[in-house]
Amino acid sequence: MINHEPNYLMFMFTKFLNLPIGKLAAVTGLSFTITVGSAFLTTDKAWADVQTVSDAELTMDKNLSYDLHSTLFYLQFHHYSPKELDDAYSSRVFDSYIKVLDPNKVYFTQADMDGFEKYRTKLDDLIKKRDVEVAFDIFKLYRKRLSERTDYIMSIIDSDFDFSVDESINIDRDTYTWAPNTKAVEAKWRKRIKNDTLQQIMAKTEIDEVRDNLKRRYKRQRDVIFQLKSDEVFEWFMNSFTRDHGPHTTYMSHVTAENFEISMSLQLTGIGAALTTDEDYTVVNRIITGGPAEKSNAIKAEDKIVAVGQEGEEMINVIGWRLMDVVQMIRGDLGTKVRLDVLSSDNAPGSPPERLELVRDLIKLDDQAVQLSKVEVPDGDNVHNYSVISIPSFYSNADQIRNTKEELVATTHDVAKLLEEVKKSDSEGLVLDLRGNGGGYLNEAVSLTGLFIDQGPVVQVVGSRPNQRQVHRDRDSRVAYDGPLVVLIDRYSASASEIFAGALQDYGRALIVGERSFGKGTVQYPKSLRDRNSDRKSKIKFTNAQFFRISGSSTQHKGVVPDLILNSGEEDVEFGERSYDNALPWSTTEPAKYVPGSFDQNLINNLLSNHLRRSNKSAAFEYLRKNSERVMANKNIKSLSLNLAERQAERDQLEADSLANLNQYRASLGLEPVTEETRKDNPLPGEDEHWNTVYHAEAARILHDFNQTNRSLITKTTSDSPES
Repeated sequence: MINHEPNYLMFMFTKFLNLPIGKLAAVTGLSFTITVGSAFLTTDKAWADVQTVSDAELTMDKNLSYDLHSTLFYLQFHHYSPKELDDAYSSRVFDSYIKVLDPNKVYFTQADMDGFEKYRTKLDDLIKKRDVEVAFDIFKLYRKRLSERTDYIMSIIDSDFDFSVDESINIDRDTYTWAPNTKAVEAKWRKRIKNDTLQQIMAKTEIDEVRDNLKRRYKRQRDVIFQLKSDEVFEWFMNSFTRDHGPHTTYMSHVTAENFEISMSLQLTGIGAALTTDEDYTVVNRIITGGPAEKSNAIKAEDKIVAVGQEGEEMINVIGWRLMDVVQMIRGDLGTKVRLDVLSSDNAPGSPPERLELVRDLIKLDDQAVQLSKVEVPDGDNVHNYSVISIPSFYSNADQIRNTKEELVATTHDVAKLLEEVKKSDSEGLVLDLRGNGGGYLNEAVSLTGLFIDQGPVVQVVGSRPNQRQVHRDRDSRVAYDGPLVVLIDRYSASASEIFAGALQDYGRALIVGERSFGKGTVQYPKSLRDRNSDRKSKIKFTNAQFFRISGSSTQHKGVVPDLILNSGEEDVEFGERSYDNALPWSTTEPAKYVPGSFDQNLINNLLSNHLRRSNKSAAFEYLRKNSERVMANKNIKSLSLNLAERQAERDQLEADSLANLNQYRASLGLEPVTEETRKDNPLPGEDEHWNTVYHAEAARILHDFNQTNRSLITKTTSDSPES
């Protein structure tokens, strides 16, 4: 996956954990990076008041030169995986910068690219000389071409497009090529504008409004680019440079660095989601537990946000915008409303967006807190009880309440209290649900592991220098719970979640169930680049260490592979850390000293066989599989028809299939069928808790099978023993 902007990692809109900057190295989650910065203005009047930055102002200065030198120092001498600055490196940086500027190959022509080619193998030398003026030269031509394309776009938006002809647009970015000349690139734009128009017509927007929307959209995109200052353009290039060292190594200009500090130290309000970018789109990467997005049950991971509007104001199209600009729009005062136009990941490409309205709120620690629930598993005439503890994050307020009388709120502390309740109940086993848990405090992952093992190593942290290795251990021999245990993970379980699940898997202490985890096994560290007295701050955040399981295997890239993969749909191989350009590969190191454990493969096969038998008959799992098939099929669509009747028929068929799938599942629950118009007002029973119930129930059944199998083995062993 190639991202549209240089600053393309996730940014969380709401306060997740109130952490000082110095604690970043101890934080393992996905939600602690903010990498894009620029001032954002929300009204047409404000845009008009902003002065265009002239070509003469876009140039290197001594501060940027110093930043370049300092960044190179940290990447060469402190990065976990430094790169050699040679011609091959220069070529990769060159390609990356061009992709940042023109990922869809609709601004530059092949002739422009031929003119740039002389720089391909020179960037490494220029970086060493602290002078990348060439980045500004390329950007200035990009601005010129963007202005020319925008003029052309304005000239054709009012066209009466013929939507009855047999014509299509290629949406397979891997096959995009540079247009040989201006006429050819304008032909690309004609199809893009025709598609933009068609998409809004399908959303039943009047043609005059469609044209006004598109004019405002493309004028704003031009305005954004022409308002970029030299340090922001420099940031674009620098992140093409740093990206070669991995997706989490990031240069931050002054504005970006300020926003980074805000995200780490102040309370922000927003929708409660972690975002990334994919080409022109702002994409929901993960929903934060307890936030407005989760509570709305209307937006989910992998959905695309295409427009944002404030209460009582017009919607502003944000396709092609930088992540931080979108973030600034969604931020706002507590209790205010923000509207979003969202393209659901369930819908086919080219479908019109849906409009949502969310009330901005803070993510409270209470909303992130662990929760205990129960599941009953019928078995003949008997009912067996199992406990479920849901762990949304690895949180702690220990630093904030030091030297105060406030009560400790932390993952391990809270789980330990719930385990006391579990042990006092008639529960026959425990499910720990880490689905969607993006990480948090490393020490919480270590101490939580300690609740379920005697004592010993939990995770290894290997630094960039020789012999720089630290083994984090549980030193408490007490075990809070020694009963049967299942850990549920999914593709959004990351960092601290992977450390915890990996450790329990290595010890053979828990059966890991679900889908392969995210695969983030690296540690980042931020460093200021300029003197403390400078009024313009900048930072470099770079990977300086990697997590390794006690077995010696990394969680990086590969993630944690469950002992039992749930039969809920096809794995998306282009998701998670492995989808990022230049992510560090999976690797191994020497194992820590511990006593390994594992489950007998015959036991795993038996559990899997029982799960497949149940899930193949389960209406819920059938629904999940069909939905997964539809999503994967949508990702494989390579072109869109520009014939209105054909496009509408394709969309109607896809929506009919989706609705039929939903109604088939509703029928299994004894619910009345819904139509496209009534489905939103008729949620499944339990609303957002519905699917938690489905997953928890199946995890409990797997755990029950585990108990039954173990009991039969114990009985068989006893009966086969010779009499004394």
